[in-house]
Amino acid sequence: MVRAGGVFGGTKPTLEIQPVSPFIVFYGEPNEAQDTELKGKLILNAPESMSVRSIKMTLTGTRRVSWSTTNTVTPQPITAKRIFHCENQNIFPTDGSKNKAHKINAGKHEWDFKFPMPSTLDESVEGIGTNWIVYSLTATVDRGYITKQLCASQHIRVIRTLGRDLMETMPMEQINEDIWASKLAYKITVPQKNYIVGTSVTADFILIPLRKGVEISTIKMELIESRLLFNDYAGRRISHQHDMVVATAEGDMPPNSAYVVPDGVEDADQLFDESHHFQMTLEFPKSLKNCRQSVDTEWIRLSHKLKLYVNLHNPEGHTSQLLVKNHLHLFISPNLPPNEDQSVVVDHNVIATQAMQDEMNTNAPPTYGLHQLDELYSDIDPSGFMTPGPGRGSMGNSGANTPFYAHSQSGSAEDLNSLDAVAHQSGGGASATALHSRLHNLSINQRTPPMVNAPSVYRGPATASGGSTPHSGTDGTPPNSSASQGYFASADGTLGSGYDMEALARTPSYNTAVRTPARTPLSEDLPTYEIATSRPSSPNRGTRTSSGRTTPSPARSLDTLTEETERNTQMNSRRASPRRSPRNSDEGR
Repeated sequence: MVRAGGVFGGTKPTLEIQPVSPFIVFYGEPNEAQDTELKGKLILNAPESMSVRSIKMTLTGTRRVSWSTTNTVTPQPITAKRIFHCENQNIFPTDGSKNKAHKINAGKHEWDFKFPMPSTLDESVEGIGTNWIVYSLTATVDRGYITKQLCASQHIRVIRTLGRDLMETMPMEQINEDIWASKLAYKITVPQKNYIVGTSVTADFILIPLRKGVEISTIKMELIESRLLFNDYAGRRISHQHDMVVATAEGDMPPNSAYVVPDGVEDADQLFDESHHFQMTLEFPKSLKNCRQSVDTEWIRLSHKLKLYVNLHNPEGHTSQLLVKNHLHLFISPNLPPNEDQSVVVDHNVIATQAMQDEMNTNAPPTYGLHQLDELYSDIDPSGFMTPGPGRGSMGNSGANTPFYAHSQSGSAEDLNSLDAVAHQSGGGASATALHSRLHNLSINQRTPPMVNAPSVYRGPATASGGSTPHSGTDGTPPNSSASQGYFASADGTLGSGYDMEALARTPSYNTAVRTPARTPLSEDLPTYEIATSRPSSPNRGTRTSSGRTTPSPARSLDTLTEETERNTQMNSRRASPRRSPRNSDEGR
């Protein structure tokens, strides 16, 4: 907020810029990040009426790259400072005219502003006195030639953090495992590659001396920041690189880090004997003045490396050193942004919450057994179960049209519509006992002995509703009489009272199946017209009278069935025998 006084003193008007957020966050690299906008309000508090010619706002991006040459006798400064981004906006009046002054009444006045922020903008680089990229938002109130202008400014920080892609947020473990100079077998693990500025990194060490007399002494960790600067000089593009240590930690191994195989254990791993397992943590600086984020722009590039040193005391008396390097990517988190003094206040609760969210996003979906809301029908009695049954959100049940296991015989002439009462009398579907009882009383309109190669049962003539007619014939014979016992009738014409429903539905055994002659009609040739017309026609099952009742056809005698069977057998034998073509007959003559 900036205050300005009038020419003759008195009360002072104030001008203030209130952005929705002083941080512009881009997720991912410029080619994958999305454009955004900088929004906010410009507030003018006028204790008294005042004349205003115009009100403008400007978003500016400034870059400075500087260093001194070291390959010359006299160091030469290389400095370049330029404005690479500038966006103007007229707040009042909107057309930007300054031809005349406008009077503004006393009070509080607010204007909304909005600046487009393309994803290709360079991120802010702050903390280095000689090299930086900064953004500022300024507002100016032009009050005329005599009165001093009102000005306000706001620092805007552009942050480029990790992309929203799952692969970028997953921890990328870096494992360094090898045998060094036949002295030390090591496995040094850095749990991930991406770290927030101001946090810390913890490395896991497994060290195994391979030579007798080799002792592990000091362990050291360093964070190196490498600066690569570019500039135009004398018509060509030149570069400069500088490395500096921004964080370091050093210490000895913990006294309880040694793992020794207990006495009496013979099957233990050989590398487990006399190994050292411990962890070491390196804290990052909490200010951008000491450590910046990793940056990759056209003119300024910052990268970071983690160096791990392991010092060894050799039995000869000298000291040797193992060096391991790992690349790290430091970024500024939108949840832990730097303050105006470039410091980063680390909130461990925020870090823990973010870690939990990352773990939830990276975990695979649970297996089927871990689902808690799935209904498992392992303990439900299937008797009387219908699909869909009542109470399942279905207005109408499948009723009698659903076959219940092996108790429903295909080709039956049962009154299916009458099964609705049985199916709904208990509310849970028809039980096995009720179905077994009704199948026991199964009847057909006429007695039709089973034919050869025709095991299906005749249903009877169709009614107007599409179902079969299970009622008595024109002669008034009841459904259960011997004249209409049909499929379940015995040789003497009486109904078999002791048939087994499970035996009827049982799959034949292997021995029975191999004794049954195979019938493969698909392998046979198509019959000729003469053969097809010579076969007996389908029997007339009945005729419908003018009164609407059906007269069943008389049952065929056993002699008729025997004659048809013999005729079919002879025709099949003739068709199966090889035929000689007329050409072959002529050649044989």
